[in-house]
Amino acid sequence: MGLSYPPASEYWAVLPEMILAAAMCIILLVPVLPPFRSACRRSHKPMLIIGILGLLGAALASAGMLNQWFGTELPDHAVLGSMLTVDRYSMAFKIVLYLFSMFVLWMWGSITSRQTRTVDGPDYVSLILGAVLGMSLMASASNFLMIFLAIETASFPSFALAGFHKTTRRGSEAGMKYVLFGAVSSAVMLYGLSMLYGVCGTLDIPTVASVVAEQGLSVGVIVGFVGLLIGVGFKLSAVPMHFWCPDVFEAAPIEVTTFLSVASKGAAIILLGRLILTLGFYLPDTAEAHRMANGIATCVGIVGLVTATWGNLGAYYQENIKRLLAYSSIAHAGYMIMAAGLVSSSLGGAASSDVAGIAVQEPLAYALLFYVIVYSFMNFGAFTIAASVARSTGSENLRDYAGLGSRQPVLAILLGCFLMCLFGMPGTGGFLGKVYLGFEMWSAGMWWLVAGLVINTVFSLYLYMKPIIFMVFTKPDADRPAVAPVTVVPAAWLLMFVALIGILATGIFPDQVTGWARSNAALNYRSRPLFTPNDNRTIAATMMTADDETPADDHGH
Repeated sequence: MGLSYPPASEYWAVLPEMILAAAMCIILLVPVLPPFRSACRRSHKPMLIIGILGLLGAALASAGMLNQWFGTELPDHAVLGSMLTVDRYSMAFKIVLYLFSMFVLWMWGSITSRQTRTVDGPDYVSLILGAVLGMSLMASASNFLMIFLAIETASFPSFALAGFHKTTRRGSEAGMKYVLFGAVSSAVMLYGLSMLYGVCGTLDIPTVASVVAEQGLSVGVIVGFVGLLIGVGFKLSAVPMHFWCPDVFEAAPIEVTTFLSVASKGAAIILLGRLILTLGFYLPDTAEAHRMANGIATCVGIVGLVTATWGNLGAYYQENIKRLLAYSSIAHAGYMIMAAGLVSSSLGGAASSDVAGIAVQEPLAYALLFYVIVYSFMNFGAFTIAASVARSTGSENLRDYAGLGSRQPVLAILLGCFLMCLFGMPGTGGFLGKVYLGFEMWSAGMWWLVAGLVINTVFSLYLYMKPIIFMVFTKPDADRPAVAPVTVVPAAWLLMFVALIGILATGIFPDQVTGWARSNAALNYRSRPLFTPNDNRTIAATMMTADDETPADDHGH
């Protein structure tokens, strides 16, 4: 039987990923070409420019496909052997991911690149692009095998980035902890996927969802989903897979910490939302299905609630700004996880359509997408200020922020704005993001999750006020020496004000962003799976019969 290849038109759907892969190859090849060799040895700028152009090209390609600039509509079906679903939901997130990663590279080039040897520049930029490629695939994955490959594609470059400063003890420790936790979570996830394949006979997500809708949650399916959620939970730093996060964030280069805190968690929450909504789409709108949906929402909601609570409480005693923001990222991941488990929002969708593919507007997808957009602005701004302070003072300790309000009032005001947005102060995008998540929880009848969201938000006020107290109310003394003068490069000021405009625009004038997120919160589903449980059994029986009828060789084997 010959191999069948996807039609050429389907490769158009992965144009952004192909641009990223091409940019990686160019970055690795340019330094060895004689015309560019000396320039690459003197400065990071050639690699930085290629990396930014690659991400910008991928973002423009995604926007063009989303808005039909090229005269081609997005496919209404899964492509490349049903491995990837390229819909408006995934393409919208990819635009956010590419633009955010572009700003991270800009931050590295303008603030922290002097800590990286020039000879290591090509490796550094290509690793970031490789991680972005994996996260991009995570957003579109419609097959459990592709989910595993995408998570590993995102994880391996992240391991190397976390321990990139290998000559320091902290860098080596960060890389080792990240690798060990990643290896264990990958092994557990792979075991869970093998259980799903054993029960359902396929790794196609819609087909598995259809099998679960027909047969219910068996022990094998439950074990399989638990293993899968452990793998996704590792990327989200969900409790109890969160222990690596504070230590790795503290020891990794600050631009890597910025990248992982948003890009990794954003890709994982978009993936989790797709999984949950796809499962709900194939469940029938019956009382039994509603009980199953409520059970899944309760279990996932509890994980999210515990994660948010642990993140907020763990940040109370932190004296390092990167560790404080690491626990903050755990808490915000918890908020998103609490809402991501609302299966009932898409319940019974498959029964209402008989076409091959259907695009469905999902309010939950809109809430998650908007929150990821806002979170990228506020976290990027806070980390950019932390990087600028560390660049001038050589310290990440909160005590060294004492008196910053009088020495650099603009910087202190900007950091206060970003921290208050992380808290969820009205007038900022962080407030509306939590409101939209809470509304989805309330609409699903999960009032206790709304209560948990409100209580955690109140608890988090202290941890976000802590740096402000040091900057404004704490005076330098013998125990808290005056912070060294903070010199901020012009590019860093520009990045900070871009982030400030982002959090204020999404909070005060949110119509443009909310309208864009709402219009692109559309997921493509197949109304009929590739196989049914009976088909799978027929295929297995056919394969066994074919093996029995295989003629023996001359030796009787």
